[in-house]
Amino acid sequence: MTPESEYVVADIVAAAGGRLVSRIRLQKLAYLLDQLGAKSGLRYVYHHYGPYSSHLDAAVFDAEELGLLEEKDDRRELDGARYSIFGLKGDIASHEFSYLHEDGLRRIVQRLAPVRAIVLELAATAHWLVVSEKIQDWAAAIIRRKGTKTSEGRLAEAIQLLAELSLPPLGKQV
Repeated sequence: MTPESEYVVADIVAAAGGRLVSRIRLQKLAYLLDQLGAKSGLRYVYHHYGPYSSHLDAAVFDAEELGLLEEKDDRRELDGARYSIFGLKGDIASHEFSYLHEDGLRRIVQRLAPVRAIVLELAATAHWLVVSEKIQDWAAAIIRRKGTKTSEGRLAEAIQLLAELSLPPLGKQV
């Protein structure tokens, strides 16, 4: 049985310490967790920022309505770009996990939550290209799709992260 998607959101935010910044980060965490066996029941498609679930996006609103979390908007000082800050409502210690019931999965969220969203985006996209689209030359494909996002060591960091999680593409150098 898969959990209700609003509890997927609440569990990820709780595992991140009660606060999580960015919808992109939330999407990529959920995707990577599912690839590691978390079984959210969410379906993903490829979108501008890599694997994306519209059901997860909608679940944020449901989680707010149920009083599980709150979403606040903020803007970056650098360019004024808008981003979300998710906060768990209530005490983290009393949060009952329904989706991330395994300690190992919660530790993965703790490890990934502070990773730059762009690195999570690249990691999820590289994995998607190899596993879902079965692209052999995934490195060329990700550079073509993501352009300068892959520069400055970010793609290498993403591939290292996937190796740490034992997710494909394994052992591939960029």
